[in-house]
Amino acid sequence: MTKKQYGLTLLLLLGSLGATAQPAGWATVDRMTNGAGGASPVTVTNFKELKKALAKNDTTPRTIYLKGRIVVPKLLTVTGNKNKSVIGLPGAALVNDRYTLAKDSTGILKLDNCENMVLQNITFLGPGAFDRDANDNLLLSRSHHVWVDHCDFQDGMDGNLDCNHGSDYITVSWCRFRYLKDPWPKLADDENDDHNSDHRFSNLWGSSDREGAHSEGKLRTTFVNCWWDEGCRARMPFVRFAQVHLLNCLYSSPVATVYVQARYKSNVLAENCVFTNKPEGIKVFQTPSKKSLLRDFNIRLRGCIGADDVEQRYGEADYFTPPYPYTATPAAETEQKVKAGAGATMSIKQ
Repeated sequence: MTKKQYGLTLLLLLGSLGATAQPAGWATVDRMTNGAGGASPVTVTNFKELKKALAKNDTTPRTIYLKGRIVVPKLLTVTGNKNKSVIGLPGAALVNDRYTLAKDSTGILKLDNCENMVLQNITFLGPGAFDRDANDNLLLSRSHHVWVDHCDFQDGMDGNLDCNHGSDYITVSWCRFRYLKDPWPKLADDENDDHNSDHRFSNLWGSSDREGAHSEGKLRTTFVNCWWDEGCRARMPFVRFAQVHLLNCLYSSPVATVYVQARYKSNVLAENCVFTNKPEGIKVFQTPSKKSLLRDFNIRLRGCIGADDVEQRYGEADYFTPPYPYTATPAAETEQKVKAGAGATMSIKQ
């Protein structure tokens, strides 16, 4: 397929889903995130081929199609890559679902110090959640201009999709997050009682309050048309340091304890989102305790269904205004559109 043919096909397919052939939001600021732009297509069917296609410090534009179920034996760390599009053909999945306490054998994909990367139409299948220092289904670290689009994240051991260490200019669009497996039970050989809780926590933005030197003023992210579905309990997302825009997102997990968590130096705007399931005691959003020494946050909710308009801030930072053009879908249309299009739903053809 030529670059022109690929672009036309993608435009037609995305147009049928109500999406576009390029990201909206933060991934368009400073430069457009377009990955390989359809250049140099190659199809991979196993881990060895995928690792080769994403070789260390490779900056050559390349469109990598994933075909079938690709078993990932341990976290694949992609370092120093630029200008790549990784696109799942229908049914494509990256899978690491082994039940193990060995951290080196956990996780699926990490982008480290990468730039202009596009991930589309991929299902990430993890082993289920457990409260350990394990790896994520996908981690963005020290990377900028990344577009994650139409992906389905399931059962990440530590998290489904996390972002840390100064990553920046991120757009996550039309993605679905869920936990379909029960949380891990305590294992017979695990003597650490601290690692025994329900850890179905989906998205952590900023790994700790101590990473400000790397992340303050960065981690800027737009979540648009995303769906936090069954099994998610918290971190949808949990935000430190970042300006995060949640636009036309859907929250429907019946086991949630809290949805959006605005923590240290966070600045969160949620617009026209829908909260359809509100279990007893659920918090639509959570801020640091009034006793916290790190009580510094901004959060706004406006035009949402299932949550009142809110403005809360504590600290010196102003509420942020997205610096990019966008159009919000009416909240009344959000649930139907997101349910119809979110996840690995694209009919990509080569």
